[in-house]
Amino acid sequence: MDQDQEIEELEVLDGDDNASDDAVSVDDFIRELEEKEKDLHITSETTFEISTTFDDANPEFVKIEVEPAIETDEKPDDEVVVAELVESFKAPPAADKEKRLETQLAALGDEVDRLKSYVGELETEREEIFVTSQRRAKDFENYRSRTERERSESINTHTADLAGRMLPALDNLHRALDFAGNMPEEKDPGFAQFFTGIELVGRQLESILGEMGIEHIAAVGTPFDPIYHEAVAVQESDEHPDNTICEELIRGYRVGDRVLRHSMVKVWKAPAAKNERKEAPLPEPAEFEFETFARPAEAVPTQTTPENELTDQNAG
Repeated sequence: MDQDQEIEELEVLDGDDNASDDAVSVDDFIRELEEKEKDLHITSETTFEISTTFDDANPEFVKIEVEPAIETDEKPDDEVVVAELVESFKAPPAADKEKRLETQLAALGDEVDRLKSYVGELETEREEIFVTSQRRAKDFENYRSRTERERSESINTHTADLAGRMLPALDNLHRALDFAGNMPEEKDPGFAQFFTGIELVGRQLESILGEMGIEHIAAVGTPFDPIYHEAVAVQESDEHPDNTICEELIRGYRVGDRVLRHSMVKVWKAPAAKNERKEAPLPEPAEFEFETFARPAEAVPTQTTPENELTDQNAG
């Protein structure tokens, strides 16, 4: 491409700015100039020098000088045209770049906002999961405690029911042993062996009840406790502490703190004092002198009788 051809193309471009039927549009030409500007590394300090002759080996017509351009009042026509053309097409790329950067910055801002919103949603979800897990753990602990308590109460209830059915038979066994122990035939060797076997059976039953958690309530020699004991008789004595159990009539049993049956007992009581305390004599009342006052005479009301009413009516 020679100088004349390039000038002709520029003139054609200038003449065809307002023509709509031109094959080459202005936008295409601007893009070509931008590509050439990028390839040639054109800056604001670049000076263009147009030569009248061109070397076939080197078709480039632009010479880049490192030295800063010296501005003069008079410029060649070709240099002025090229400089104006470069300056005219220099601003749009910068504006486009700035606009592109602003668009990218806005997109990055939107992405940051989206990520922040997503992080907030994740934190909220994590907090909800944590609260839910804590609540479920607490509910499970309460459920486990309630289940264990209900299981223990159920076992104690069934144990108490079973013991309640066995206690009358055990009471009869103890009564039979107490009665047989006072019989003279107990001294017989044959009966003694039978009596000992029955005692072992009674102890074995009490051992089984103990393994089930059923305990015998202590009675004889202990202070009377209305929670576990029921006093059915009282015996006076000076040698024993007051309100102490002296005899157990019916055995009492309990499961933990639950009483299956109260112990029916006899309680020692201190006798009443023989010599009652003499009461001190009451002091004699003091003598007072009262003054007499004369009471004014009052009219005595006349008692109305049926005879008086009849007399009054006759007089009228």
